[in-house]
Formats: sequence, C-alpha cells, structure tokens
Amino acid sequence: MLTYSSTDSRNKGQNVASPKKQLRFQANMYKSKKFKPRKSNVLLSKMDAFKKKSFDYPDSIHKEAVSKLKHLLSESYNAYPTVSVPPVATATHSHSHTHTHCHSPSPGSLFRGEDAGYGTGLPRFAGVYRPQSSLALKRPEMSVQPPPELVSFIQKQEDYISQMEKESQYCREQLSGLMSKVKEIVTENENLHEKQKSNLVSNMFASIEYGGEEEESEEEEVEVRSNTPRSRSPRSPAKTLQSSSSNSPIVFESRISELEAQLTKAKVELKNAVEEANQLRLKLTEPSDQVAAEMLKKIESLQAEKEDLNETLTKMQGLILQFREKEASALQKVKRSLDIVDQAQFEKGQAEQEMRRMISELERAHEKHRDSLQEQSKLRIEAEKRYSAQAEKLSQELQDQWDTASKLGLEVEKLRRVETEVRRELMQKNNTIEELKRELNNKTCSLQNEALNANSERESLEQELSNAKLSIERLERTQRQEAARTQAELSSYKQRLDRADADLLHSRKENIRLTEQIANLEKELQLARLSSDDREDILQDSKKDKELTSLIMDMDAKHGKRWRDYKII
Repeated sequence: MLTYSSTDSRNKGQNVASPKKQLRFQANMYKSKKFKPRKSNVLLSKMDAFKKKSFDYPDSIHKEAVSKLKHLLSESYNAYPTVSVPPVATATHSHSHTHTHCHSPSPGSLFRGEDAGYGTGLPRFAGVYRPQSSLALKRPEMSVQPPPELVSFIQKQEDYISQMEKESQYCREQLSGLMSKVKEIVTENENLHEKQKSNLVSNMFASIEYGGEEEESEEEEVEVRSNTPRSRSPRSPAKTLQSSSSNSPIVFESRISELEAQLTKAKVELKNAVEEANQLRLKLTEPSDQVAAEMLKKIESLQAEKEDLNETLTKMQGLILQFREKEASALQKVKRSLDIVDQAQFEKGQAEQEMRRMISELERAHEKHRDSLQEQSKLRIEAEKRYSAQAEKLSQELQDQWDTASKLGLEVEKLRRVETEVRRELMQKNNTIEELKRELNNKTCSLQNEALNANSERESLEQELSNAKLSIERLERTQRQEAARTQAELSSYKQRLDRADADLLHSRKENIRLTEQIANLEKELQLARLSSDDREDILQDSKKDKELTSLIMDMDAKHGKRWRDYKII
C-alpha cells in the first residue's frame, strides 16, 4: 500500500516512505520475478500467479485514492464541533470572559488528523470565547463552498481514476482470453500426443497378435501338408488378410513375403505334377488295358488337382494385389498423421510466441500504469498544498466570523427580551380568545340541541306521512282488484247467456225435428194398425213408440231444467 505525505509532515518522514521510492522498490521486485515460460503446465501456473500479483497493486492504489478524496471532501463540507479562537475584548460591553483550555481540532486539521499520522504547521489556540450570560452562543452551521478549481481538479482526478480502472479491466479481460486460448492449445496438443501414443501401442499389440496368429497358421499348414501334401484350401489367407487390413506396413510386407513363398512352392508342385503326367502318358503308350485304365484314372485326378491349383494361384494373386493396395493406403495415413503432428507443433510454437509477445505488452502497460500513478501522486501532493493554504484562509475567516457572532449574541439577548414581552401579550390575548371560544361552544351546543329536537319532530312527521301514503295506496289497490274481479264476473255471465241462447235455438230445432218424426211414426202406426198381417210387429212397434215417447219426455225434462237454470242465473 502507498502512503502519501504532505510538506508539513517532515518530522514523520522516517516512518512514512515516499511514493517514488516505494514504486521503484516494487518495480525492482517485479523485474526480479519475471515470467520465464518453460513447459505448458508450469507456464499456466506462473501466469495465474503473475495475474494475481500484478492486478492487486493498482486496485489498492485506486481504492486508497478514492477513499482519501471522499474523506477530504466530507471534512471540508462538514462543520467543526469546537473551534479554538483567541480571546477578544470589545469596548461596547463589559462582560467577563473566561478562558478554558480545550482539545478541539484546529482549522489546519481539515484534511488529516493526528490519528492518521499527519502533522500540521498551523498555530493552535487554547482559549475559547464563552460569554457568562444565560443565553449561550451556539455555533452556526457553516456552509463553506469549495473553490471551483478544487472541484474541477477533483472531477478530473475521478475521471482519470475511472479511466485507469477501465483500462485495467480491459487488460484483465484480454489476459483472461489469452489464458483460455493457451489452455485450449495445450489441451489439444496433449490430446494429440495421447492419441499418437495410443495408436502406436495399439499397432504394437496388433503386430504382436498378428505374428502369433501367423506362427499358429504356419504350424497348422505344416501339419496339414505332412498329412495331405497335395490338398490345400485357400480360405485361411483370405481371413488373415481381412483381419490384418488395419495393421502397420511392416506386417503387410511380412505377409506378402509369405504369400510369395507359398506361390513358389505351388509352382514347384505344378512342375512335379506335369512331370508325373508326362510319365503317365508314356506309360499309356503300352498295350496293357488294366494299366491304361489305372493311368486314365490317375490322369483325371491329376487334372482335377491341376485345376484346383490354378484356382488357388489366381486367388493368391488377387490377395497379393489387395495387400499392396492396403499397404499404400496405410503409408498415406501414416504420412498424414506425421503432417498433423508437425502442424500441431508449429501451432504450439506460434502460441508460445504470442504468449511472450502479450507478456511483454503487459509489462509495458504496467510500466505506463506506474508512470501514471507517479504523476497522480505529484498532482495529489500539489492539491494537498493548495488545500492547506485554503484551510489557513478559512481559519482566519472563521475567527472574523466569531467576532461578528459575539456581537450578534448581544443583539440576540435584546431580541429575546422583546420576545418575552410579546409572549406575555400573546398569552393575555390567548386567554381572551379561549373565553370567547367557550362562549361560542356553549351557544353552539344549545343550537345543536334545538336542531336535534327539530330533526326528531321532522322525522316523526315524515313517518306519519309515509304511513298515510301507504294506507292510501293499499286502498287503491283493493278497489282496483274488486273492479277487475266484478268485470271478470260480468264477462263470464255474458258468455254463459250467449251459450244459453245458442242451446235454446238448438233445442227448438231438435223439438221441431222430433215432432216431425213423431208425426211420421204416427202415420206409420196407423198404417200398421190397418194392416193386421203380423201382430208381433205391432207389439214391437208399440214398444218402439213407448221408447220414443219416453225419450221425448226425457228430452223435454232436460230442456225444462236447463231453462230453469238459465232463468235462475
């Protein structure tokens, strides 16, 4: 941490170091601990340590500067609790002055106190002016405005500090991005190395396994040849070729040499077979039939073997071509992998060069930062000098103000006496006003009681009116209901009368019809009586006449009843 001291703190210069010396000491310490990249992991660890050490230094300086400026501003704008002033004797009044010793801070201690280790060269005063009267003078709160130069200088310093903080934040972000890129490159290189190692180990194991399989296949072939020297099957080399298609070129070459040896052996066997065939042809020239048949059988068997051998030869040649093609593709893959490894190493070297370049740029930025901090320290020292001069001026102004305040204190006493007299008059006036208020309250209470009584009477009358209105409405409703009921009865009676008239007309028509029928029946009866053909018929006719007469009587009785009912209605 840096400590800034003013020109007044010379006695305490041994304990507090100057900012320039401390900056030089830290620069030497930083140069002695330069970054030396050796390996990837060591490089990353050193970069982390360098980042932590380098960025704590300016942050602490900025924070300290901002806190000091805030402290200075707060002290310059706040009022002092007690101020030491010399004893003043005025000719206008003859009050006795008491000189009391106090340990109040002097005006020179506006910007630093004794607790913080800053000395001041301003004089101290032991006495404080305190009048013996009952009305003690109170210190007025000061509102001293700082000069515009100081405000502009502080604003510039704050802007510069904020700019430096932004630059340091940008440097941090750039360094973090570089660190992430370097870590990615290192991890990629490590992954490539691990892949190469794993490929080499897998190739070694595959070659070892393939060599063991070849030895086993050779032993099996030797056993088969010992049992059946002329019968072969071409399936074993094809399977071994398919299984060993992804092995190294050395394995392919060994396999090709083995296949060529097998081809040479097959050619030798072909030659032997041809010689045997020639011998058999010579024997066929002899006249023996049995021998000729045997020889023909042997020739057929030899020809079949010859065809089998030719097929195996063609298959072996095709397999050799496949092996050569696979060997060429494997060589191309190996070349590509070597090119990739070379490219990765080249990229690693470029990344290390970029790391060194960025570290050098960071060192330059730190040097610029240190220079700017030195300039800031110089500017702060000059500002503190200005502040001390302004504080001395303010202390003198305060002394003058205290003189004026003592004069104003006497005037305040006179004004207070006048205030006491005015207060007495106000008390008397208040008493009269209270009496008037009491009278008004009594009158208002009586008026309120009268108003309440009138309201109660009014409410009772309103209730009676409402009851009368309700009774009138009820009577009107009952009258309306009775009128509606009588009208309904009249309408019903009219309908009944109309119906009765219609029934009378209908009954008269029926009477006329029945009389006509009776007349017709009487005529028929007379005719029947005249004819004495059948008495039984006459009896029946008489019965019918009785029934008709009874029906007519019933109808007349019903009609009479209805007519009586209508008359009654």
